[in-house]
Amino acid sequence: MGGRTGAAVMLAGVLTLAGCTQPTDEAATPSASIDKKAATAALWDPCTQISDQTLRSLDVDPATRESGVGGVQTEGWKMCSWSPSPRKDYSLTVDSSIFTVDDFKKKEGNVDFVDISVKGRSGWRYHRSNDKKNEKCDLLFPSSQGVHGISFYNLSPSAKTVPCDRALAAADVLVPLFPK
Repeated sequence: MGGRTGAAVMLAGVLTLAGCTQPTDEAATPSASIDKKAATAALWDPCTQISDQTLRSLDVDPATRESGVGGVQTEGWKMCSWSPSPRKDYSLTVDSSIFTVDDFKKKEGNVDFVDISVKGRSGWRYHRSNDKKNEKCDLLFPSSQGVHGISFYNLSPSAKTVPCDRALAAADVLVPLFPK
């Protein structure tokens, strides 16, 4: 696979592994009475609310922005990813979701939830059970709309970055931007 299609397939796979898909039937889902389309439209959008200057301070290139999952919008989510340029050895994803922390905790494969606090805001760090090489790290911060998430992914075997160290460093910068 090459070019944009290969990157989109890889990103979709990475996000699926990270638990960034709509919870399955086994997991709790938002109330049936919620208008998911309207709730999605009202979500805070990381693609438009995080400045280029902030992104550069996180060592990612604003020009690499990818909205949604491989460019495809998903109901219940506003998601944006960036990577460094020209190398693409890691990725930073920031999202807003109508789903709750409990939805994530109930999703099969999401494990090792640890309470964290960043800039005075409580949240959780977790991993995916199939991440045997410790290449990914996910953070969740509850909000009135659901959750805001920060995910860091090593995309190259040569990446020497500790994913949770990078995710937490990004959280120090990003959490103050998240609506409560």
